[in-house]
Amino acid sequence: MTARLAALALLVVPALAMAEPPKAVVDGKYQEIKKVLDTDKTDDGVRQKITAVLESFTDFDEFSKLTLKGSWDTLNPKQRTDFTARFRKLIHKSYTKRFHANQAFSVGFVGEPQVVGDKALVKTKVTSGKTTAEVSYKLLTTPAGAWRVYDIVVDEVSLVLNYRNQFSKIMKKDGFDTLLSKMQQKIEKGSSDIEEP
Repeated sequence: MTARLAALALLVVPALAMAEPPKAVVDGKYQEIKKVLDTDKTDDGVRQKITAVLESFTDFDEFSKLTLKGSWDTLNPKQRTDFTARFRKLIHKSYTKRFHANQAFSVGFVGEPQVVGDKALVKTKVTSGKTTAEVSYKLLTTPAGAWRVYDIVVDEVSLVLNYRNQFSKIMKKDGFDTLLSKMQQKIEKGSSDIEEP
């Protein structure tokens, strides 16, 4: 048994060692986004492809859990699945709404990534069209050693905290089912915020 465990450990260690560092992960995804902007001719096409990029390096389960915080533990498996599915779509809208076909796009990294244990923070400055924003990615490692995003901070506004504040107010006032309903309404309208302006 010990020999078998040792053999498994030898297989796992190289896999972890070969995993891309967090800065390389973010940089690679930005290069994919730039390619989309350079080649796709429609806003809808751009946003669909950038959504696919977002999907490829985001841990939406962890994103959802952190956003609901203490309320997550009160939900049953079906409620968690329903919430995560809707929340995923809201994040898609929030992230992709800034991108348009044929717009100029550049990105620079701000300082070096901060890595503590299985978590990392990668700070960037993004210019998209005429807009410049500071975009920071909070990442954690999966059991396989890959880095995945669990929060995005745009100009010092955390998506986790922003949505947590919105969702908490609705749940305290009207309950979880109303929150799901409001989320669905916003998704159908193409909006990324729950609270009315």
